[in-house]
Amino acid sequence: MATTVEDISATKKRLKIEIPADILEKEYSDSLDKIRQRARIPGFRQGKTPISIIEKRFGEEIKSEMLEKLVPTYYAQAVKDADISPVSMPKIEEGLNFKRNEPLSFSLTVEVRPKIDNLNYNGIEVGDIEVSVDDGEIEDTVKGLQNDRAMFEAVDRAIGENDLLIIDYVKLDPSGEKELSTAKDQVMNLDNKITPRGILDAVLGKKKGDTVEITLPDVNIEEQKEVAEKGNRLRITIKEIKEKKLPDLDDEFSKDFGHDSLATLKEKIREGILAAKQGNAKKQQKSSIVDALVNNHTFDVPESLTQAELEHLIMNAKNADQHAQHSIDAAPDKTDKELAEALRPKAMRNVKATIILDEIAEKENISVTEAEMKDRIALIAKQLQATPDAIVNLFMTRDGSLDNLRHNIREEKVLDFLFSRAEITKGA
Repeated sequence: MATTVEDISATKKRLKIEIPADILEKEYSDSLDKIRQRARIPGFRQGKTPISIIEKRFGEEIKSEMLEKLVPTYYAQAVKDADISPVSMPKIEEGLNFKRNEPLSFSLTVEVRPKIDNLNYNGIEVGDIEVSVDDGEIEDTVKGLQNDRAMFEAVDRAIGENDLLIIDYVKLDPSGEKELSTAKDQVMNLDNKITPRGILDAVLGKKKGDTVEITLPDVNIEEQKEVAEKGNRLRITIKEIKEKKLPDLDDEFSKDFGHDSLATLKEKIREGILAAKQGNAKKQQKSSIVDALVNNHTFDVPESLTQAELEHLIMNAKNADQHAQHSIDAAPDKTDKELAEALRPKAMRNVKATIILDEIAEKENISVTEAEMKDRIALIAKQLQATPDAIVNLFMTRDGSLDNLRHNIREEKVLDFLFSRAEITKGA
């Protein structure tokens, strides 16, 4: 096989491959003979049909199957010989023209992972991030647990802001005369802080058995028809008022969480908060390592990878929380073009980071074992309260394989490796 490599750019190569005529001829002749042995042609005994008839009837099919087999095989060998790492499917530049007793020459282009000159990743400086837990954080957590264990007891008094109500309501048309819908024994928890202010103001101070009627906020003219159909007035009847009762913060309370004393519970809470803060600090430090690697190495990135990452970021932007107005990733009012322009630098940064981490993984022989894959799948299954088989099926359905999961685990291992070799600087 003859192969030449032409540099179109740092990330795009043209491979010119030639498959020798004798290889093609042997493959073709062997295929003809195999078909001849099993073909049943009227007028001839099996295995005795003239080869010319076999070729006339099956020749084009054989050529097509040969190309499907030989082109990928020789392409893979050419990639290996050229020491390049494709990141996209190759594109054949011209049609494949197979002729008997002639070599098959073809050219294809492919995007490749760029070479990184002077890759340096040892001793990256990382600022130390000190973390601590103050008593206020522990008390807030304890109060949260106390609130989660609260009970509601019926009371005979006026409604307060933290009460839970049992109500009946009727939705009325704008005139207040026609009933559009009704609901009974509905729960209204005023303590969740999401009750509309208009409703809250109307019920505060009322007692069991009282009825209040409110008008929902005004709407524009275009919505008048919808208002007429769905109503804009509510008649609410208070059926029961319940007061929140918090449990005492004592040793008995702690037993609900598997601890003998309140002091032990608080210590476990301190340890949990500290571990979470240390984990977040480590994530920040690893992110700074990636930033340093990206900033310290200059190279072109394949356009196909950048485009794929850009499409992923745009999709995330569209699905982002509509309330996160300060995040460019969550700007619902931007067009795809505007999002692409804004997010392209981030996409290029992400691709550069992936390329660098992949290069380091190969240099340091960092890989993911089957045991590590099983452990991660089991962990995800536990978190999602699913079976490991269900998680595998989820990845296979979504990604077509477990390669993305394996790649993510390998990146984590590379980051752990880099962090272990980083220089932690105090006061940075």
